[in-house]
Amino acid sequence: MMTSPDLSPSDRELVLSFSRYIVYQRRLSDKTREVYSSEAERYLVFLKKLGKDLSETGVEDIEAYLVKRREEGTGERTEGRVLSSLRAFYRFIIFSSGEDGRNPAQLVEKPKEREHLPRVISPEEVDTLLSAFPKDDPLSLRDYTLFELIYSSGMRISEAVALDVSSYRTDEASISVIGKRDKERIVFIGEAARNALDVYLLSVRPKLLKNPRETALFLNRRGGRMTRQAAHKRFHETVETLGIDATIHTLRHSFASHMIENGADIRSVQEMLGHSDVRTTQIYTHLDTSSLLSFFDKYSPLSDDES
Repeated sequence: MMTSPDLSPSDRELVLSFSRYIVYQRRLSDKTREVYSSEAERYLVFLKKLGKDLSETGVEDIEAYLVKRREEGTGERTEGRVLSSLRAFYRFIIFSSGEDGRNPAQLVEKPKEREHLPRVISPEEVDTLLSAFPKDDPLSLRDYTLFELIYSSGMRISEAVALDVSSYRTDEASISVIGKRDKERIVFIGEAARNALDVYLLSVRPKLLKNPRETALFLNRRGGRMTRQAAHKRFHETVETLGIDATIHTLRHSFASHMIENGADIRSVQEMLGHSDVRTTQIYTHLDTSSLLSFFDKYSPLSDDES
């Protein structure tokens, strides 16, 4: 591991010890070790320039360091990660001393991240997008089926490309989806997606299939399982041509938003999306409020707009 040339030999050894602590005592990932160790280095260099010893530091020094990092352009999410690194670093210092002590970094409040509303597109834009795939080309029809399915069910692209033929229950118009942490859920699909899947399975997949033992639902031109990367590429090429600002994940967001706009209850949408916490799903109620506000601004007699 590389350490800053601005560090003293004793500080270099401290960072190396902290790095080992992260891995062997905290059992955190190599990525976390890299981030935490790097931040500890930066902090020690910062203290050195102030002429302060680590043992003399407190809340004010940590807050001053966070201000400096903010001035360097760190965002709220990164700033939270910086503070987590310093909390772990001070925890290590206390652990190494063998004495009980208060962690000053724990007394610094984490910055609250602004709520970032997910991007959605209108039902009309979804129709334009899905109508852009020619139905006379096998690969194009496959792409249409894949994206129609994602919009109809709200599943993630990683979940969609992982589907097997056996995942689709034709009699129920439902699909068994394996989500995060290998949790299985059942999603139901609309008529458009069901018709597309039936045509794909009857007329397209047999043409792409090379190995009869292949179980994947969506196949590439070589007969293997389609990848997320390939799906993203096909989607990006299409929306770029249409001038629509969207990614595949936008279809999932749009599905949830449009469901709530049309009266679906939050718990049902949570189940369909596979969210473990309903608070994750509640973000779409904010989107619905935004659309209501736009409607109010446009049509209310109290609006400032002249008609």
